[in-house]
Amino acid sequence: MFTAARAVRAGMTRHQVTLRVSSGRWHRLRRGVFCQAARWAEATPEQRAVLVARAVVLARRGGAPYAVSHASAAAVYGLPVPRRLADTCWITVAAGHGGRTHYDGVLRQEVATLRPDDVCVVGGLVVTSLARTVADCLRHLPPEDAVAVADAALRRGLAPELIAATLREQESWPLAAAARAALPLVDGRRESALESRSAVVMHRFGIPRPLSQVEIRGRQGVLVGRVDFFWPGHGVVGEADGRGKYQGDDGLGAFEGEKDRQAGLEALGLVVVRWGSRHLVGDPPQAVVRIRSALERPPRARLTGSFRQVPPPRYSL
Repeated sequence: MFTAARAVRAGMTRHQVTLRVSSGRWHRLRRGVFCQAARWAEATPEQRAVLVARAVVLARRGGAPYAVSHASAAAVYGLPVPRRLADTCWITVAAGHGGRTHYDGVLRQEVATLRPDDVCVVGGLVVTSLARTVADCLRHLPPEDAVAVADAALRRGLAPELIAATLREQESWPLAAAARAALPLVDGRRESALESRSAVVMHRFGIPRPLSQVEIRGRQGVLVGRVDFFWPGHGVVGEADGRGKYQGDDGLGAFEGEKDRQAGLEALGLVVVRWGSRHLVGDPPQAVVRIRSALERPPRARLTGSFRQVPPPRYSL
């Protein structure tokens, strides 16, 4: 990432800078701040969000104390951010300094209290603390995105009590009710954003809440598989399959391994339902239709093995 002024100091002319942008060699992050277009094209949503945040900070001059916050802070922490939010930088300006809430297409600025404990430095950026970031996301982001951020933060070691305490402090803040409604859906056992978003969609459409991350064993106690979701009273397993599972050098081996695992689960009398991110949209989504169908049919047989839900991660205070 670099500025136009830096490029000129390095010997380039203003015309050369403009030409690189218009030809697509450089990607404009913020007025006067760029990165290589190839870098932007290859970046994950989280990496894009961090690039935009750094560009906003670099271009910002003076003003009230602030911290990178919400989805942008989540990206700095390495938490999942959807692609549609990656082009926006979210900052919170300390209340009482004359700032105002606004959005200019790239920068979304909120005005709120920023206590010393609410702010820290990560990767050279001043960001809201992990607990404050999760609480802000639960208030402002759609539940699918907010729960994915919160689940990932719990896996990183954030104690759920810290999230709850931060939300209590924000009880009178805008959208506090949305955060309180989303908090019970959070579960640090889930291992991907797709699992988290699936859980929110299932809740919205009235699907009974399943157990998350369950080990299923055969008659002799041999592990058959660890599944994303399990409805033990119905004998139904749910698997949220992201594309990354079958990519890489051993994509074919992973695919064949999944087929073998599914056959093992079905041999125990279980019904296996699979879906991807594209099956979470619609009214109702195709994933919901598939799960309902499986839950409504009589179990093919009683589970002949055993199951155990994986314990939640250990939290560090």
